[in-house]
Amino acid sequence: MSIVERIDRDGPPTAPEVARIFTALTAEEGRVTNMKATLLQALPAFDAFSHWKDVKAAVRALVGEHGVSVYSHAISTTSGCLLCSTYFRRLLKNEGIEPDEWQPAGDDALLVDLGAVVGQAQPIGAELSGRLKARFDDAAIVNLVAYGATMLATNAFNTAIGIPLDDYLEPYRAPLAETA
Repeated sequence: MSIVERIDRDGPPTAPEVARIFTALTAEEGRVTNMKATLLQALPAFDAFSHWKDVKAAVRALVGEHGVSVYSHAISTTSGCLLCSTYFRRLLKNEGIEPDEWQPAGDDALLVDLGAVVGQAQPIGAELSGRLKARFDDAAIVNLVAYGATMLATNAFNTAIGIPLDDYLEPYRAPLAETA
């Protein structure tokens, strides 16, 4: 249960800028997620969590949408964020991947291993560093880790505030062992 109420279109009146953002999100994405509706309580916080999209685009250019999902799921699962791990679990399942049975290989394995390190906010060890440097240049590694750090911040926010799963994510919830 969230300790902070989400902003709702049908709730109490909000500031015009918040109402504008809410309407724009609904038009662009078809819904306003629980996380975004909660962040709208404080526009500086909403803005901070909205401006990581450039680094995500750089990572998407490196590893594709699938790679972003794999990496984000690994970070979110490792950090124990129910909301984020379920969100990315849904994307993987929609690709036909069963996260509980899947054995990643190649770039997917590299992204899962990096995600596990970033998800614990630990230093990248020599073995993983060597694998990263064999595949990516320094700018790419910085973008990967910077995106991972923003994903970890998102996980921390959702977990600390207690943002509940959005209704559409419930069918994708992992067994408790994966997100505990």
